[in-house]
Amino acid sequence: MKEIKVGNIVGKVGKIVYDYLEVLEHPVGTIERLPVIIAQGVNSGPTLWLTSNIHGNEYTGIPVIHRVINSLNLEELKGTVIAIPTLNPAGSRVRTRYPYYDRKDPNRLFPDGNPFKEKPKEGITETSEITVDEEKKEEELTIKTEKVVKISVDQEDKEPKIVDPLAIFDNEELYPSVQEMIWKNLFEILKETADYLLDLHNAFIKSIPFSFLDRVLYNPDVEDDNKKAENLYNRTEEMVRAFGLTIVRETTPNKYIQKKLHRSTSGAALNYLRIPSFTVELGMYLDIEPEVVDAATIGVFNVLKWAKMVKGSVEKITSVPVIAENEAVRYIGHPRTKKSAIIDLKIKKGDFVKKGDVVAVARDIFGRPIKDDFEIKTEVDGYVFMINEGILRYPNEEICWLASPDTQPMVDKWPKKSRK
Repeated sequence: MKEIKVGNIVGKVGKIVYDYLEVLEHPVGTIERLPVIIAQGVNSGPTLWLTSNIHGNEYTGIPVIHRVINSLNLEELKGTVIAIPTLNPAGSRVRTRYPYYDRKDPNRLFPDGNPFKEKPKEGITETSEITVDEEKKEEELTIKTEKVVKISVDQEDKEPKIVDPLAIFDNEELYPSVQEMIWKNLFEILKETADYLLDLHNAFIKSIPFSFLDRVLYNPDVEDDNKKAENLYNRTEEMVRAFGLTIVRETTPNKYIQKKLHRSTSGAALNYLRIPSFTVELGMYLDIEPEVVDAATIGVFNVLKWAKMVKGSVEKITSVPVIAENEAVRYIGHPRTKKSAIIDLKIKKGDFVKKGDVVAVARDIFGRPIKDDFEIKTEVDGYVFMINEGILRYPNEEICWLASPDTQPMVDKWPKKSRK
């Protein structure tokens, strides 16, 4: 049987191993570590990774993992479940989204699978003569003041561009943050062990539980990469449907890259490691809802059944609303306010709204209607699956997020804009 290792932590057949993976030494000498659970069945099979709490104030995934691990029958389990109940213990300690040692979103820092991402710029070196590189079509000119200016000719517009000699020091890819380095090491472990990944999150206080289905991106310059992407997407969609919650498609490729969602936990596992993966959003953050824990536990076991790691039929989730069944929907932030206002919602999570329906009314602090923006209406049909928090809104801020009909392909090329 295959040996399962997470760093120095070794799984044991028919046992549950609990340990910590050391990932960082703080400047004061203390060690940051991630709790790791390896539950290895007595029979060979795939490995499912369960991760949660990458945002420190999103807690529901923790009790879901506890319940799943404590409910496993290792005599019947085919394969292994590797669980990390908290990917962000530092954020959890202080109840914040980000860890205090790295102020970037930890769920946008995983390895980048984009084959067309910008490459780090080369440094400028001194030279005493003019040279022409026929392949790169670049000229390096020496200035008598000992400055070296590098002129690059863009083959599309034929216009020379002077490269900034300081640009190399501005390129963040050359200076990965501490969290990026941690995730790079963790993904090396994932690469060796994972067949599937589920990442457990929370969305908004007023949101229904749902699963994000990411688009699978492929490199058109690689032979048959589109066919491999189609196969990967089909397996991923099967897994998401097996889980059993509302399915909302992720955004379109250009925005996906712009928002760095391809560098989220599940986005990187899907589009970099190329294994079926998805994100589950389990309702409100900062607390847990017992019925959501129940639903998500059923969902994880549904995936284990789908992967033939445990016996049984997929179970229908009934403890939370499941909407837009058998519909292809994508999320949009809509409608939005035009002016600063106090809003009075006319909707609730789970509602279906039609074009022209009033979603909210807008008033000033005295309670008077906001001129020209009193009734805020939707311009599209859709399901209200998330509602923005509170009653205060600034110009162009979302009232809610709708799951609206999506006709865009779910297997697509890496965006051309990202190639530059």
